[in-house]
Amino acid sequence: MASLQQFIRQMWMGFSALSSSKKASVIGISAATLLGIGILIYLANQSDYRVLFSNLTSQDAGNIVAKLKEKKVPYKLSSSGDSILVPADKVSELRLEMAASGLPQGGGVGFEIFDTKNLGLTEFMQQLNYQRALQGELARTINGLDEIQHSRVHIVIPKQSLFVEDQKKPTASVILKLKPGRNLKPPQIEGIAHLVASSIEGLNPNDVMVVDSSGKVLSKVQDESKLARLSNTQVEYQRNIEKDLTARVQSMLEKVVGEGKAVVRVTADIDFRVAEKTEEKYDPEEPVIRSVQRQTEKTDDGGDAESPAQKSDEIINYEINRTVNKVVMPVGDIKKLSIAALVDGNYVKNDKGVEEFQPRSKKEIADLEDLVKKAVGFDQKREDQVVVTSVPLKKGDAEVGAGEGGTWIDNVVPFLPLIKHLVLLAGVICLVIFILRPTAKMLMMKGRDASVESLPPGSRGGELPEGPAPAALADQAMKALNEVDVVRQMAGADAKRFAELLRNWIK
Repeated sequence: MASLQQFIRQMWMGFSALSSSKKASVIGISAATLLGIGILIYLANQSDYRVLFSNLTSQDAGNIVAKLKEKKVPYKLSSSGDSILVPADKVSELRLEMAASGLPQGGGVGFEIFDTKNLGLTEFMQQLNYQRALQGELARTINGLDEIQHSRVHIVIPKQSLFVEDQKKPTASVILKLKPGRNLKPPQIEGIAHLVASSIEGLNPNDVMVVDSSGKVLSKVQDESKLARLSNTQVEYQRNIEKDLTARVQSMLEKVVGEGKAVVRVTADIDFRVAEKTEEKYDPEEPVIRSVQRQTEKTDDGGDAESPAQKSDEIINYEINRTVNKVVMPVGDIKKLSIAALVDGNYVKNDKGVEEFQPRSKKEIADLEDLVKKAVGFDQKREDQVVVTSVPLKKGDAEVGAGEGGTWIDNVVPFLPLIKHLVLLAGVICLVIFILRPTAKMLMMKGRDASVESLPPGSRGGELPEGPAPAALADQAMKALNEVDVVRQMAGADAKRFAELLRNWIK
């Protein structure tokens, strides 16, 4: 306690020895430092907020905020008003509670419109409510897609007519707002059109118009895009074959050379031509009877006991045997396969202990080529090609995109609270080391100088002061200092002057 009082007294002496401008600077620096430390401590105690829901409509945002106020849960709104943030430890719980309450609804109303019974509604109002509910449910379903941020569905259901020729077909349109950086593939657009068409009686997918938020038409008339759709299907079919063969060959090679030590690429040439083949075969060795003509004549002389005369003629027409075969050639038949495989070699340590690459022997390469040929169904008549080469492969090169499960940001997110506290702690330490510590050191030095100057005049100089004896002077100086620690501080402040003082005392 005494040391603390002495430290404070010396700091005050050093501060008192400063000029007015330096005093103002020290006060300002100290106040700013303490304010910074206070702000850092305040930030450290703040709750970490996470996104509860984003891309909300104004109606959903208002309903969710009302629920949060009712539960007295703190929240924050984004500048655009379409995202709501709540404390991180309550995100999962609040999402479950909001889902139980039917929030967010995704804009519009669904079949919950019929939860409230309204008596006296006309048939037109009932039909209109059903149409609104159907549009809302379809929009919610479409919003569930990963690429869709928001959607709206408009349905036109014509009135029923007594005459078939006067009956009009229902139509629908879908407006999509995609998430930033996302795009829809043609099969996805076609899937949305079929989803809407399958939910409405009598609606054909060709009568569903899909557009994006910029007004660009995404869907196309099926009759105009048959060739394009066929081309897309063909490309997908070819890629599936290549992918299947690649996985089959690579898994087999990795069982032999080791996991991650093989890279395989397969190119398949597919025949998508639609052709019919007709064959006619003639066999002259086995003729076929085409027609037979027989004629018989009988003469009777009357009364004659002898048998009557007979005459018989037979004509047989033959035709060469002919066979006609009509064959429809399969579509998507493989015309040619090209397989390239890279396998890692062996690594042997040299005299220096460094691993050196050694390619595999020709026999090993030939054996691996035979395995690949058997795995893909190699056909010499198709002029298939298989090439296996031994090259040094870095670890992990064989699996391209193996780490695409998440970005580095996703891996850092769980550690954000710890990182935040570490950064705040580092900020406090920097303020103490680089601002408070130098200021305190400067005040201490000023206080030491002031303590030395407060000694009797004879003890500060190099000459023996007049008056009492040296022993009495030393006793007087020790009484003035009152503590040994002050003497040590004097020695540290000016060692040369203190040594001269001691020599005078000894004399």
